[in-house]
Amino acid sequence: MFLILTKSFLKRELKPLKKYYTVEDIKKTTKKILSSSIRLSHLGYKEGELIKLRLVSKTAGRIIIYAYKQKELIVPVVLRLKKDKIIGENLSLNNAKAKSLILDMLNKTMNDIKNGDYEKELLV
Repeated sequence: MFLILTKSFLKRELKPLKKYYTVEDIKKTTKKILSSSIRLSHLGYKEGELIKLRLVSKTAGRIIIYAYKQKELIVPVVLRLKKDKIIGENLSLNNAKAKSLILDMLNKTMNDIKNGDYEKELLV
């Protein structure tokens, strides 16, 4: 399985939270997909599904990833502290601000993949 880190995710999501989270935290978290995740709607991207996970870190946070079903690729989309000042504690599709953010970042992420603007790392 591979982790795809897009330019948009690294710049807009990880960089502002770099004092709390690292790429290694994201790798550890994505390994928990089968055991402790919440499946969300695919929002029109039918090649995979959106999944919400609690971050494996000292600082409470949540991450939304897009998991491709056939290609064994994990793509982080949104990374937030648990008590994010804009989204609040409810990083879900029921929260209008969160849904808008997720859709926006998902579109940016897919464009990055299409344009080859990403890093690919092996998840062991």
